[in-house]
Amino acid sequence: EDCCVKVAVHARPLIGDEKLQGCKDCVTVVPGKPQVQIGTHSFTFDHVYGSSGTPSTAMFDECVAPLVEGLFQGYNATVLAYGQTGSGKTYTMGTACKEGTHVGIIPRAMAALFDKIEKLKNQVDFQLRVSFIEILKEEVRDLLDPATVAAGKVENGNGHAGKLSVPGKPPVQIREGSNGVITLSGSTEVHVTTQKEMTTCLEQGSLSRATGSTNMNNQSSRSHAIFTITLEQMRKADPIMASDGMPIEEMNDDYLCAKLHLVDLAGSERAKRTGSDGLRFKEGVHINRGLLALGNVISALGDEKKRKEGAHVPYRDSKLTRLLQDSLGGNSKTVMIACISPADINAEETLNTLKYANRARNIQNKPIVNRNPIADEMKRMRQQLEYLQAELVLARGGGVGSDDVQGLRERISWLEHTNEDLCRELYGLRNHVHSDPCEPELHKTVSGYTKGEGLKRSLQSTEPFDVLMTDSVREGNPKDIDDEVAKEWEHTMLQDSLGKELNELNKQLEKKESEMKGYGHDTVALKQHFGKKLMELEEEKRAVQVCHKIFKLLYSVKNSCISTKNANLTRKFEHVSEREGQVVG
Repeated sequence: EDCCVKVAVHARPLIGDEKLQGCKDCVTVVPGKPQVQIGTHSFTFDHVYGSSGTPSTAMFDECVAPLVEGLFQGYNATVLAYGQTGSGKTYTMGTACKEGTHVGIIPRAMAALFDKIEKLKNQVDFQLRVSFIEILKEEVRDLLDPATVAAGKVENGNGHAGKLSVPGKPPVQIREGSNGVITLSGSTEVHVTTQKEMTTCLEQGSLSRATGSTNMNNQSSRSHAIFTITLEQMRKADPIMASDGMPIEEMNDDYLCAKLHLVDLAGSERAKRTGSDGLRFKEGVHINRGLLALGNVISALGDEKKRKEGAHVPYRDSKLTRLLQDSLGGNSKTVMIACISPADINAEETLNTLKYANRARNIQNKPIVNRNPIADEMKRMRQQLEYLQAELVLARGGGVGSDDVQGLRERISWLEHTNEDLCRELYGLRNHVHSDPCEPELHKTVSGYTKGEGLKRSLQSTEPFDVLMTDSVREGNPKDIDDEVAKEWEHTMLQDSLGKELNELNKQLEKKESEMKGYGHDTVALKQHFGKKLMELEEEKRAVQVCHKIFKLLYSVKNSCISTKNANLTRKFEHVSEREGQVVG
């Protein structure tokens, strides 16, 4: 899902030099709200830390901890520190931290990362790699490469950094893959297994980073630094076991690869206030040029009208924006920390920083889970191979599944013969019916066994006999009770026998259906063939059940007809007896 870049403001307290100059606090934080006021301007952000806002200690838990948690779900993340020179960016990120000093965002992110790995190490295999690069005067410099670091330490008499290239070693170049992912060709990636090893890489790169002294900052960062942590994780499923207990195949359940970019940008500066000249002045020009290109990218991405029109985003204007292409408007969850100075002497630069950060809030990123495309393709090809093997076995008419298919056909044949025997027994029940009015109806039932219309006519023709049957039972002669009981008992026995046969047939059909489901994955043709057979058997079963109901009804009607005849004979006999009595009298 699309998500906006989250922006937090970190206002540092007044430092000693600013207090000596008599500077006052010009930044006001609205109590209880993430809102900053400077002069007549008011800005609302996601979080505000320092000054009268939220304590700075809560910055990691609220802004960065969710990003570290997202790494284990496969999401890329970026933490970006921006601000004026001397506003506390390096202090906030913890790039130049040492043991026993303030712990910034990067060291705390390392600790949270290894704590999570320790909890999941029995379920997931992890691999960690780190890289540390800087962009100095539009040159990408590898801070973890010993040869490059040694060359970078060569300084001239004025104290400025010397030539960055190493003879015989190709420079680090920015490349874009076929899937749009930005990578660095030629940079050093160090595999680490402990937090101490990762901290060592951070300290080594920080010592090699280009810094210098200006009127505004004694240790001013002269380059943009990017510390990247790559987390690869592989969740393993239980292996498929054979009958002898040996594993057949181990299949990887999931493979995720996510990156956490921790960016410490060089501060924007004005030569008039920093007092820089010569090569230091040129460094400031390159810094401001890169930040200007970054501002243009943020403006292009933050303008909703331009975004809908598909306006051009100038990522290629600088190497900084090129490296941050995924972090701004791409596949990453991004948090921007705007570091500001509350001194009134820096009010103009602070206002520009807040405007810069306010535009970044409108940027829409599109983070996705980073899975291994090769693993997904292999899984799809493995499924296709299994399907083709099943089709090949069926086409040859033998192989592993031929015995099972033959057994399935024999069972269907046996069910068909059982159904035919049941139908013959139903036909034999006609011999028990001797009543003339009922005989045509039974013939009609038998003849309509395989025809739906015949069954409907039989049901319609038996409806008028309902009233006759009820009246006949009420007018029955007590002398015929024994005969009727015997006939009812015989009918009950036949009904039970027929019901058992139908139940047995129903069970066989249900069993057959369950077996057919087991063979559904072979081929579509096999499934359609046996599905048609099952439908035919179901139709025959329903027809037999209808015939059974009609036979029961006709049998009852026949008994009622016999009872009616007996009642008429009885009345005639009484009438004759009365007349004989009159004659004798």
